Amino acid sequence: MWLDRAVKWLLPREEHFFELLKAGAQCAKDASALLVACLEDPSPAGREATIRKIKGVEHEADRVIINVYQELNRTFVTPIDRSDIYELGSELESITDAIYSTALQIVVHAMDDLPAGSRELARLIDDACQEIVSAVTELQGRQSHLEIRKHCKSIKALEDQGDVIFRTQIAEMFRNETNAIHLLKHKEFLEGLESSLDLCDDVGNVLSSIVIKNS
Repeated sequence: MWLDRAVKWLLPREEHFFELLKAGAQCAKDASALLVACLEDPSPAGREATIRKIKGVEHEADRVIINVYQELNRTFVTPIDRSDIYELGSELESITDAIYSTALQIVVHAMDDLPAGSRELARLIDDACQEIVSAVTELQGRQSHLEIRKHCKSIKALEDQGDVIFRTQIAEMFRNETNAIHLLKHKEFLEGLESSLDLCDDVGNVLSSIVIKNS
């Protein structure tokens, strides 16, 4: 009897790992949707209220990744490679962190206006996070490798679009902006958005690697 209980304890709780990864992906999506709402809100008070909501999502993402680490420590066999679970969970949490850190600049830097291209980048981040949610959901399907690849290609295409917007707007600012402080604020903000989108692409790369290993 004790041996049966021990075996059950050691068997992988696949559903739980996949659910945790999906929760991490959903946190990134929730944060990205709030980022879009924040940048589209003309009211400083409204923006600050939305940033507080993003902070709440960021705390939830922290709880998810802690649970991932704890489950990895207590589970003997995992549904996919242990290092892949660790990396994917960490990268998902990094997206939410980056979104919150970037949005917080609006308050910390007392930004009354936003740089051109920022709303477009935020929408690309949101679209990329939706692709991530769809791809992570497909992980549990075992036969969904083609679908995951499609989502990863879409994430890469969105990241490429973001690079074009970022480079164009940075070049435009350096050509036309004469206020050095204003330039630095806007440059850092665009860099935060671009970094958030890059992290989405990093998740796509991890997912692609998982597909290759498990094909």
